[in-house]
Formats: sequence, structure tokens, C-alpha cells
Amino acid sequence: MTSHPYSYNHLPVIDYPNHPAYGTAFPKPSLGERAAALAKFASGFAMITARLMADYEHLPRPSDKSHKVAELVRRSPTYLRLVATQKLRRLTRRATEPRTTAGANVLKTLKRDGIAGFHLSPEQLGRIRDLLAPHYRTLEARLAQKTPDQRHFDETRLWLDKDAFPELYAYFNQLGSELGVIDAASAYLDRPVAIAHVVPQINDPSDAFWANHFRDVGVVDSPCDYCHVDATYNLLKFIIYVSEVGPENGPFTYVRGTHRASRNFWDGLIRRANDYASLSSTKPQNRRLFNALPKFLQRKAAFGVDLPAGSEYADAILDNEWRVTSDQGDAVLFDPFGIHRGGMVRSGRRLVVTMMLTEPT
Repeated sequence: MTSHPYSYNHLPVIDYPNHPAYGTAFPKPSLGERAAALAKFASGFAMITARLMADYEHLPRPSDKSHKVAELVRRSPTYLRLVATQKLRRLTRRATEPRTTAGANVLKTLKRDGIAGFHLSPEQLGRIRDLLAPHYRTLEARLAQKTPDQRHFDETRLWLDKDAFPELYAYFNQLGSELGVIDAASAYLDRPVAIAHVVPQINDPSDAFWANHFRDVGVVDSPCDYCHVDATYNLLKFIIYVSEVGPENGPFTYVRGTHRASRNFWDGLIRRANDYASLSSTKPQNRRLFNALPKFLQRKAAFGVDLPAGSEYADAILDNEWRVTSDQGDAVLFDPFGIHRGGMVRSGRRLVVTMMLTEPT
């Protein structure tokens, strides 16, 4: 295969009007469909704009999801104070340098590639497994309650409340400090950050989120399936492999350097608006609505599923993916603005823990 380095200064552009699962799969959109698509997009646009203005990812996650609205109302004074504080910090922030050699080395790699890898000691991995073992048992019990076709992607993950598990958060923040992760992340984001969310995850071959998207029209899955940029802003992510991960166990992959390709503000806002409006979904009814959008709004943050095999963007991604298996590293710190994917398990299973670096609260 001819190599196509990802040298573009933008995310992939897809010709949806001529795509076999979109423009050529449905009749010409009616006026009503176009209006419905725009209304759906507007809801997603309002949601992502509000999240961006509030710097939502840096706010505490409601601990009781069953009473999420009540929890939000109860904690609204705290949220308002944090939003105001964060905005002030953003307005007065200054570029800072890491305080440690480890942090400086991590930052250099992170700025260049958008990702930095780490090897952990057997003692560190053992401690992590001990701390997370009861939470994986909880997650396994929850997964067993539903068949694979009934499960949603979020149900493969378990959000751990900082107030309920302070020892766990203390350990990961200590580990992040030792590795230079927190120091580098704070300098990269120009604000003090810490590990604020800890999310264990289990994936196995029964997961259905990354296959058979277009069977209704007989279109095969893209080799770039599940490649995406996150619909989040102003944070970094840190992933640790809790189990051994080889090529068939759904390794995390990242297209190095693409964190610079997704910085266009309006392009990013449109892509994330479609994701929040569920217009990125590949279900037939969602694709039909997405197809009814004006062409300039036909962009997704979760675009990999739609990239045709052999296209210039698909080749550029596939030729430059770093597939992080356990022999190459036990952990990665990365900018989720870059193109990445993971958890596409073909055999065995994958246990990871994902952490987000946000402002300490």
C-alpha cells in the first residue's frame, strides 16, 4: 500500500451525497425531513454550546444518576461558583512550564504527537488491580443482566464517585504525579488539573458497538470503524491497561499528530453538535435525518464508520495508527482531540481504566 501520512490540517471530509449508506440509499429529502433534521441539529448545537460555555467537563459529575435533575439543582450553587472560577482562570491563564523533569519529557511528546506512553512497574499494576477488583466484579454483574444486543456502550463502563472512593482517587493522583502526567497535563492545558474521574471498563467480542452498521443497505464496515474525536473540550485522558492487551484484545489506537487537525472551532462545534443530537448514529432513521441536513452541516466527530475503504483519508489514518499493545506500554496520556479508537475486541477481553484530567474541585 502506498503510504499517505496524515498531513492534513483538518479532519476527514466525507462525500455524503454520494455515500452508499446515505445519499444514494435514501430518496431525496422532503421539506419536512429537512426541517426535522435542522431542528434536531439545533438541539445538539444548543447542548454542546452550553457545555462549552460552562466548561462542563470540569464540573463534578452528579453522583446519583437516578435523581440527576434533583442532584443538579441541589448542587447548583457549587456549579455556579465553579463556572465563574473556571472562566476567571481561563481569562487570566498564562502559559506554564512543568516543574519536574518527568513532566517536561511527557509534555514534549504530548505536544508533538498528542499522546505519550508509559510502562508501569509490576508493583504499580498489582496495586491498581487490587484497588479495582471489586469494581470490576460490580461491572461484570451489571453486564450479565443484559444480553449483548441489549447493552449500550456506556454500560461497559462504571463511573466511580470520588467521595465514595477517596483512597482510589488518592492513589491515581499520586501515580499521575510520579509519572509526570499531572505536571504535563497542567502545562498542556494551561491550568492546574488532577485526576477527577475514574472509569473502569470491560470489553469483549460480544460488544456490538463497532460492527454491522449498514447491513440494511448491504454496505460493508469501514476499516476505520469507530475512529473518532471526543465530543469534549479542555481536558486530557489517561488510560491504563488492567489486563494484558494484544492485537486481538481491542488495543487503544491513536493517529499521532491529528490533535492539531481538529482545532477549527466551527468545524468542531458542528461535528460535536451532530453527535449530541444523535445524528451521528448509524441507525437507518438517524442516517436518513443526517442525509437531510445541508451539506455544510454533514460532519461528525464519530466519522470513522463512514470513511470508505481506500479513500485518501482512510489510508492516511490506517497507515499512521499507533496500536498500543501491552508490550509497547501499560498506559497512555492523550489529547482526545486527536483521532483514536479502542475496545474493538476480537478475542479474550480487555480491562482498562480511563481517567480524565480536569480542574480539581
